[in-house]
Amino acid sequence: MGPNGSGKTALLDALVSTARIAGLPALSEPKNSPITLLTPFFSEASAGEPTALRLELEGDWLAPGEPSQIFRYELVAEREPWNPNSERFRYEALSYFPKGRRRRLFERTGPGGPIHVSDEFGVTARDPRLEAVRPDASVIATLALLNVPLAMRLAEWLKTAGALTNIVHYESFQLRAERVAELVDKVPGLWNWFKERIQCSDLGISDVDVSDDDGKKAISFRHPGVDTSLDLYLESSGTKSLFRLLPQLHRALTHGVPGVFDEMDGDLHVDIVEEILNWFRSRETNPHDSQLFITSHNVGLLDDLEKEEVFILEKTQDGATRLHAAQDVQGLRRDVRLYPKYRAGVLGGIPRFG
Repeated sequence: MGPNGSGKTALLDALVSTARIAGLPALSEPKNSPITLLTPFFSEASAGEPTALRLELEGDWLAPGEPSQIFRYELVAEREPWNPNSERFRYEALSYFPKGRRRRLFERTGPGGPIHVSDEFGVTARDPRLEAVRPDASVIATLALLNVPLAMRLAEWLKTAGALTNIVHYESFQLRAERVAELVDKVPGLWNWFKERIQCSDLGISDVDVSDDDGKKAISFRHPGVDTSLDLYLESSGTKSLFRLLPQLHRALTHGVPGVFDEMDGDLHVDIVEEILNWFRSRETNPHDSQLFITSHNVGLLDDLEKEEVFILEKTQDGATRLHAAQDVQGLRRDVRLYPKYRAGVLGGIPRFG
């Protein structure tokens, strides 16, 4: 949470972009480097500085079916000031932590420098596939394309994480209605799950129909007292938003991959948003421990959240974004209501006028 312009979307965009950079292979043209997803801070002092990102992930990619382990993915990307076609990796590494100690799976330093790999990564130091890694492309994404099993498993997970979002380079994105209809018709288990949640969230809907119109799937809605099914465009803004959101939430919950949504609650009642949060809290509906990252201006959510679940963003005087966790606010007790504390300015992140 935080005021308008505090950097909430940019923070989530960095998370999504990192997953896309590591999960999607670069195209053949240098100008299509995935690093172009990263936008530097626009100032003379920082335009030429590198961008550094680090994700800590938990999964069984090293030994499928075995207990999950913690992985750390790090990248440092750089470009020449004001030259959008000069992207390259200064540093990239993947590590894991057997018995609590960091062990490097691969590491690259400098554009065109050597790539150091461990035996667990599945390639040797002299493997010719390492030579295919471009200075502006991820080691993970490239070796996944060249059939290295660990890289393939990681890239698939990261690619999915980069898709379960409504953010495309700082802009909001929603699935097209036709795409939603195709998914509910094809994805096992999605139709009943989708139908049940649409009906529970919009009390005016009694049933949901899928039809085939000249080879294209379409969804319509039945309402009490209305003698014909209604198309999506006649539904409320909240129903339209939930309609486009549900397939992504379902995939996150069933695949154990994070969902990342900017202002997910824009058109939704606070109780519906709370219900969505509960899907991710429940072992029954979230058996694979998927996470949910959202930004919100709906302060009514705060009283339904633990202090460990809330992060506050603010802008400094020099325009930089700073983030802190509610649990780091000194003296904040676990049993306290967060809403009045936020409104009183105790948590920070309050808009200032005048």
